[in-house]
Amino acid sequence: MVMMLRHLRSGGGADLLGRALVAVRLPLCVGAGYALSRVLGSAGMVDTAAYGYLTTALLGLGLYGATSTIPRAARSDARLIVSVVTVGVVLKVLLIGCVLALVFRDPVYFLLAGIIAQIDPLSVAALLKNSPMSRRARSLLIAWSSFDDPVTVLATLVLLTVLPSMAISGTNHAGLMADAGFGTLAADLVVNGALVVGAWTFARIVRHRRSGHDRMIIGAVGVVYAVAVWRFLMFGLAAAGLFLRPRSPAWGRWVDRAVQAALLAAAVLLGILLGGADIDLAAGISLGVAAFAAQILVGLLLTRGLQPTDRVYLSLSQQNGITSIVLALTFQPIVPSAVGVVGVAIAAINILHLACNQAIARFPRLMLAFAGRIGGEEAPEPVTRSAG
Repeated sequence: MVMMLRHLRSGGGADLLGRALVAVRLPLCVGAGYALSRVLGSAGMVDTAAYGYLTTALLGLGLYGATSTIPRAARSDARLIVSVVTVGVVLKVLLIGCVLALVFRDPVYFLLAGIIAQIDPLSVAALLKNSPMSRRARSLLIAWSSFDDPVTVLATLVLLTVLPSMAISGTNHAGLMADAGFGTLAADLVVNGALVVGAWTFARIVRHRRSGHDRMIIGAVGVVYAVAVWRFLMFGLAAAGLFLRPRSPAWGRWVDRAVQAALLAAAVLLGILLGGADIDLAAGISLGVAAFAAQILVGLLLTRGLQPTDRVYLSLSQQNGITSIVLALTFQPIVPSAVGVVGVAIAAINILHLACNQAIARFPRLMLAFAGRIGGEEAPEPVTRSAG
């Protein structure tokens, strides 16, 4: 406990500066896109086929990058991971959607809740560099933030089939869905499953090869990625990331760089659309606050077997990045309010995350009191130095 208090108070200034420099890139890219839109305009952009394929390509890159980095050690907590990425995502979508649909009297907020319900794996990777969480909690959060992305994508597609006001017209937008309905969704799931089976079979065939293994796996990743972008098979691509992994450590670094580049490209695209969108501050802030609150409730509910301090950190782990941005861009042709609301919500969530986590780092007594209440214990006395 003493070591934890010292860690919470030490706060590494250099690390904080580095994280601040990384964090500022995103708003700068959004601002650059916004300025570009004001100069050149963005009318009609979302109706082009190129826009649809671009957003799908960015989404696919983010999903593969997320699942391909899930640590193998996380398998020991497979049951808990499955719980948080399935039950957890559904609960968060329902909590956020129900509250906001009642407040704003519009069922579209269930879809917006689906867009915002996941945790950004890139932000989690930065957070965990100097986190006092236990190794088990770290593995859980990495897996949670990685695989809730494809579950969120699936949830949004399901919502498109059950919300009458969200019905997609018969025109195909970059292969997103031919029409809205359970038949189409079921067919898409079958095709996704076929892609996963094919990729898994290939990986099993080449896994014992000593020479050329990585080249063949990288080639397979390219083929799966191209097919997934062409037919919007995002769930299949995400699942393939669990086993289509070259052995070389350099591959992980290349994927990380590619995902970082995709995030910045998506931020520029978001700024371009914000330049011509109706920004709804009230709805966006409400969506962000609701999403952060839902993570606190779900995080505490589904992690009861962990240490109290780990549960606090997990409950305050809601952050949003590439998947939320790209989902908003993807569904903008269907839901014209998506970018104007989700863009504000992402900013609100990330500000809340920074404020809450800085608070528990700066005031460790508050953190320990909260953890003590969760664990059913009295808060421990803060450590004081002796006068001598």
